[in-house]
Amino acid sequence: MAPPYQPGQLGYVLGSDFLGRDYWSRLVYGARITVGLALMINLIRFALALPVGLQAGWRRGWLARAVQAAAAGFGSLPALVLVYIVLRGLWPFFLGGNAWMVAYVLVLGLAGAPRIAEQVRRRTEEIALMPHVEAAQALGARPARILRRHVLPIMRADLLVMAPSEMAWVLMIMAQLAVFGVHPGGAVQVETISGNIAVAEYLPEWGQMLGTNIPYLLSYPWLPFYPGLAIGLTAAGFHLLAEGLRERDLMVR
Repeated sequence: MAPPYQPGQLGYVLGSDFLGRDYWSRLVYGARITVGLALMINLIRFALALPVGLQAGWRRGWLARAVQAAAAGFGSLPALVLVYIVLRGLWPFFLGGNAWMVAYVLVLGLAGAPRIAEQVRRRTEEIALMPHVEAAQALGARPARILRRHVLPIMRADLLVMAPSEMAWVLMIMAQLAVFGVHPGGAVQVETISGNIAVAEYLPEWGQMLGTNIPYLLSYPWLPFYPGLAIGLTAAGFHLLAEGLRERDLMVR
């Protein structure tokens, strides 16, 4: 009997892939890769968007208009289409290896930064009108000190809600890109025990496991189903966390 083995067959809880590798083990191991990549993308987004949004909300003027224009420009196209076009264009230059993964993370990070910067800008403008901020400004406090000591502490609750919400968004767009064949890792053609040629992923990353095995949806449905389910449940968990934090923030206020 040749792999892939069905779930429950020969002791494989979730079955195996074409090389006989345990699917449950690869899903568990791949969790840290997929969530780690989503976390890196999120960090890039907030590292770029937070300082720009704060300065735009405080200074206003041309910087605020630039942030608004960037958010409107990136928002005019579906994020999936925009990221897919860019990554497909970069594919020949970074084919395989760590360079492609870096490009993948940077493009996804840059794609979401303008939207976050616009949210931070609007919130900064609201906080800047509060009495304690105006008092600090009247006393001659520097803008950097006001933003650090009086604006950011109030915005902390908003950022705590935005962070898990963005994690859910990143995981879902990673899954959508994988369906269209764009994922952070690569795949190789292998000869199975039965002598057939199949495509197998060498990186146990959920998006790659989903995208590589989409062609086998009808013949071996568990191969793309379980990675897709893992991504969906993880994204739903982050979304529920964001909603819980939002409700808690509303109750505190």
